Formats: sequence, C-alpha cells, structure tokens
Amino acid sequence: MYRKTIMPFSGARSLLPLAMGCGLIAGAHAENLALEEILVTAEKRESSLQDTPISLLAFSNERLERFGITDLADVAGLAPNVTITPFPNSRSSLVVFMRGVGNNDSQTTQDPAVGVYIDGVYVARSVGLSSDVADLERIEVLRGPQGTLYGRNTTGGAINLITAKPSDEFGFSQKVGAGNRGFWQSLTKIESGKVGPVAGKLSYLKSGHDGWVENTGEGDNFGEERKEAGRVALRWDVSDSITVDYAYDFSEIEGPQHYYQKTVTLDPVLSTLFQLDSPASEGRQSKASWWRKADPSRTEISGHSLTVTWDTAIGQLKSITGYRELEESITQDYGAGDKFFEANVDIEQDQFSQEIQLVGDAGESWRYVAGLYYFEEESYEAEFNRGIGLVPGSYEPNEDRQIASEAEASAVYGQVTWSPEALAHRLDVTLGGRYTVDKRAATKDSSIYFSNGEQSGSDEWSNFNPSLTLDYAWTDQLSTFAKVVTAYKAGGYNVRSTEEGFQPPFDEENMTSYEIGLKSSWFDNRMTLNAAAFHAEYEDLQTQQITDNSTIFLTDVYNVGEAEIDGFEMDLMAVLARGLTLQISYGYTDADFIEYLDQRETVASPIPGQNMANPDFGKNVADRTEMPYAPEHNYTVGLEYQRPLSGGNIQGGAMLTASVDYAWTDERFGTAFNDDMEGFKMDDYGIVNARLALSDIAVGEGDLEIAVWGRNLDDEEYKVHAISLGLYRSAIFGEPRSYGLDLKLSF
Repeated sequence: MYRKTIMPFSGARSLLPLAMGCGLIAGAHAENLALEEILVTAEKRESSLQDTPISLLAFSNERLERFGITDLADVAGLAPNVTITPFPNSRSSLVVFMRGVGNNDSQTTQDPAVGVYIDGVYVARSVGLSSDVADLERIEVLRGPQGTLYGRNTTGGAINLITAKPSDEFGFSQKVGAGNRGFWQSLTKIESGKVGPVAGKLSYLKSGHDGWVENTGEGDNFGEERKEAGRVALRWDVSDSITVDYAYDFSEIEGPQHYYQKTVTLDPVLSTLFQLDSPASEGRQSKASWWRKADPSRTEISGHSLTVTWDTAIGQLKSITGYRELEESITQDYGAGDKFFEANVDIEQDQFSQEIQLVGDAGESWRYVAGLYYFEEESYEAEFNRGIGLVPGSYEPNEDRQIASEAEASAVYGQVTWSPEALAHRLDVTLGGRYTVDKRAATKDSSIYFSNGEQSGSDEWSNFNPSLTLDYAWTDQLSTFAKVVTAYKAGGYNVRSTEEGFQPPFDEENMTSYEIGLKSSWFDNRMTLNAAAFHAEYEDLQTQQITDNSTIFLTDVYNVGEAEIDGFEMDLMAVLARGLTLQISYGYTDADFIEYLDQRETVASPIPGQNMANPDFGKNVADRTEMPYAPEHNYTVGLEYQRPLSGGNIQGGAMLTASVDYAWTDERFGTAFNDDMEGFKMDDYGIVNARLALSDIAVGEGDLEIAVWGRNLDDEEYKVHAISLGLYRSAIFGEPRSYGLDLKLSF
C-alpha cells in the first residue's frame, strides 16, 4: 500500500536539514549518490516536499550560509518567478512580487500581496523586510495564492522565515567575516542545552560595509550601513504532550540611503532653466554627492512570539501569539546632486496577532487543518518633502502629510483531505475554505494639498476563499496535482493621495488561480524534477496612478480592471557524480492587463507645474500597460562539488565544498502605467556567485570552517529600481563585484 510522507501530529517537531527545495537534497557529505528527503511545513504540518502539492522552494541553513543570506532581500534572484527589490524611499523596505502579483509600495494603509511570516507570525509591513534575522534555519517560498491556510494578502504567495529552535545539547559557534568595501560580520550563537525541562539559545549578528557609491560631499557613503540583530529563544517541555516556545528578536539598520543617479535627461532646456545640470549616465556611478549632507536613515524592529503546542487525542493544538513593532526615520534625495526633490519620512507601527490551529488525522483516510485568526495594528506616518518651485532657483516645501491608521482582521479557516483506501491512498482530495473580515480606518492631513483640512474614513471588507486540490501518486516516485485556489487582498486608503483621491477607499482585489503540477524523482533518487503550470485571473487590481512624474510623491490608488497571468515553473536537482550536484530552476510569466481604466482626471501639461484634463479619462488603456515586476523569463543554475579530505572529523577527513551559481532575470517594469514607461524599465541581467569552503577541520573539541566567496563576479551593471521624475530619469544600481573570507568555529 502506498503511503505519502505526512508526519503524524504526535512528536513531529524536528526537521531534516534542507538544501535547494527540489524535494530532496544531496546525500550527506557526498557519501552516496542518492538525494535525501526534505520535510517542510508549508501546509501547517510536516510533510515531504515531494508530497506537498504546492510550487515550493526551500532554502536550508547550509544554502543560506552558502549565499550569505541573512535577510529576505538576499533571496532576490534565487527563486524564479519571485522578484524582490528595494522600495525607492527606504532600502529596508522590499517590493516583493510572485508570478507578477505584488504591491510596489510600502505605505502602512495598503497591504502587500505576498505574505511574509516569521515562525508563523504574519509580518504586516514591508518596511524592515531587509533587516537581518540572526538565526535563520530555513526559508520556504510558496508560489501562487495561499488564500486558505495563510489567508489575507497572499494573492501572490507566501514566504516563511523559520528560525532555529534551541537544542538539547550545549553548543557554541562564532563566525567572523571580512570583505572588500569595508565589509565585516560577526555572528555568535550559544546553546544552553537542556537544563531540566528548559533549553535556550542566544544569537547575535552584527555587520557593516562602506557602500558602493562613494560620497564626495558631506556624510557617509551612499548605501553604507551598520546592521545589528539578535534573538533569544526558549523552549520549555512542560510535559510529553505540551511544549512552549518563546522568542524575542530585534534588528536595526543605520546609514544613508542608496544613491539615485540621473540616467537620462528628458528636457535639457527646462533642466538648465531650473539649474538641474548634473550629468546623466547610463552606467553605474562609483562616486557622487547630494547637494546637502547625506543624513543617515534608521530602522528599528522588534518582536515577541509565544507558541504553545499541545498533542491531544484529536490532533495537535497550537496557539501562536505575536507582537511586533517598528520605527523608521528615512531621508532620500532624488536630485542626483542638484536641488530637485527630497523626501523625509517617519513611520511607527505595531501589530498583535493570535492564531489557534488544530492539525490532525482521522484514521489513514482523513487529514484536517482548522483554525481561528485575529490580527490588529496601529500605524502613524509623517512625511515632509521639499522640491523645486515654479520660480527657477527656488526650493520649498511641496508636501507635509500626517497619516494615522488602524486595521483589524479576523478569520476562520479549515482544510480537509480525503485519501480513499479503495485507491490505496494514492489519491488526495483536499477541500478548503477561509472566511475573512477586514476593517480599516485612516485619517490624513496635508497642509499643502488638503485645502479643506483633515479627512477621515473607515470601511470593512469580507471574503470567502475556497480551494480544491486533487493530488494523485502514480508511483512512489511520481505524482501530479491539479488545483483551483482563490485569494483576496483587502482594500484600504492611500497615504500618498491627492485630496480628491483619499476617499472613497480603494476596494479589495481578488484572484482565482488554476494550476497543474508534477512532483517526481528518478534514477534511484539521484534526480528530482518538479514543475507547475498556472493560469490566474486577477480582478479589481489595486494600482497606483501617477498624475505628474515631477510630483511622483502624489499617487492615487484605483481598482483599475482585470489581468490574466499564465506561467510555468520548473525545479530540478540531480547528483551527476559522487559529490557533484546540479540545480536548475526556471520560471516563465506571461502577464497582461485585459482591462485597465485610466482614472486620472488630469495629467501633466507641457507647462511645468500645470495639469490639464486627461483625454483618456475612463478609457481602457490596457495596450499601453505592463504588469509590474513580472519578468517573462528567469532562471538559476548551480553546481556544487563536495569531497572529503584528510585531517578532519568526518571519517578522518575534512570536507571541501565548491559551488558556483548563475541567476538571470529578464527585463521588467517598476510600474503598470505611466506617460514615460521607459523611465521605469529595468533591463535583463545575470549574476555569477561562487564559494569555496573547507569545513569539519578538527580544532581540539571543535570544528573549523574556512570559506572564500564572491558575488557578482563578472561585475555586472544592473538596475534594481528605476523611475521617471518628469525632467529626467533616475535609477539605483545593484552591488558591484564583492568578495571576502569567512571563518567559523563550532563546538
């Protein structure tokens, strides 16, 4: 009788070390030719990645270390059909898209479309997503809508950041690293071991670098940063059936923002008239300055989580309680050395969430997940901007806004899987549903643009999201699945709005996704091949529309219409020879607007600072649009070679590991619709990374690892963000070639 690898609820609390999430990983220390099984928790219970009917990637602690990944931003380019890029105002905020679905803003009153979770706790804001997490065990990337088990704001997908739990044994490790451009890093981990029923773990990470655009004016270099992160984790085994996990984490980032360099001058005459005469360059600049001091920005994040797990007769009952807060103060200048436009933003946000889960089995034919969810948050934003006036040479306040908001969400969800005995449990039929209620209230005032004074509003949205999945195991090594999944993203208010655009609020958006997939292993588990093809129908898209690029800080969010997204994903891993492993991942996305209604009543006129009636108001302009952050093609290719050497602890030998990876991303656009779409275009690019490590070197009772690494080895010049500012185009470029040395001692 066939039996899928679905861990029972009792005692299922440990996970195997993971490598690339193709379902299996290379045999331990290259001693065999088979790939080992990977266990994940994408469906709220432990199961084999190969038996999980989701287009899923998993990055293990080993792979995270191999790529130097300590935060979500570092995953960019490693997961096909996933695009991660910094937000213009704040490098700590990330714009995350999956399969062409996301949100290209970081405001606290508009929710993301890709849910991010830390140990099961939802992280509501994209602000701070580039902050370090001191002790990541793995990252799971779930591509496609996850509306049933993960709920609100996962129309694009979900990302799980899972931290390492305390061990029963005492342990200590110290890692130090150094590299070019003043890079340094120190990571300390201390395990208390089990003292009675309690075990603890302390992790502390500190790093810094000098940035890659030298500031020839006042202040530190652009992109220079000092980062600090820490985590305390405690595990209390109350009894054989009850476990309590508590964790506190914090993260801080300080330093000037990345440099927006002028790439193209669009109107030389007006630029000269308004004294915007700094040169434009399509190539990456290594030196630059602002017209004033480059003041540092600062982001501070902290959080508490409490998870209580109780193995009962009806299943595993789990309570996940989370509280998180953030503060950010940022300064960004878009003038490329000229007095043109600067933004100064302060953000405060705190959130509380509570989730109750029940995960269980009823015999061999039934599995179920059920839960209750509650979430609330409060936030405050203040933004003060200055820019050029209508009189050449003038520089004056052009925005002064304050926004206070609060949100509340509650949900009930359930999912049941039937695996009929008549088919030897090879067929799984899974039916799920989630009912969500979202409430949001916001107040905004702007002394410059709100001539009628402060505005306030509140609204409520509710939605039921069903899902159906059929999963059939043809053999023990081959299964296929088909699924229909729905998801929705709550409505909200736009903090960057004009006075006319603040109310009424924009409405919810909805997605229905149809997907077929394959999970397979071949040649006695020497190779795994997983693939998925999907078609998604996207309705009532929440999209920002810019009236005038010279006042890009003013946008209105509308539900503009409909889009269709077709795509394909493939993940392959194979042991080519003893110790040699190949990994290939590929993503294809064909995303198009079917309907896009231009709802701007006015647009920029040829006269600077003046607007005129929009001749396309209310018209379908889908033929002039692009789905943002939806590259058509993207892929990664990696090779890893492991070979035991003499003089270490593994069968009398240390371990040599060499790896090289190449990641390529097609061209993409940073906005859906604009009068200067070329200004938001980012060209295709490819990045080569490599690492050479010698590990398991015996040092007394400990093990030493020495590693040299390099990223962007061919020094590719590429844009990570691009905008049009009316008189010229501007962009942030990615990091040049970097390299360094790591030392790690473990006991």
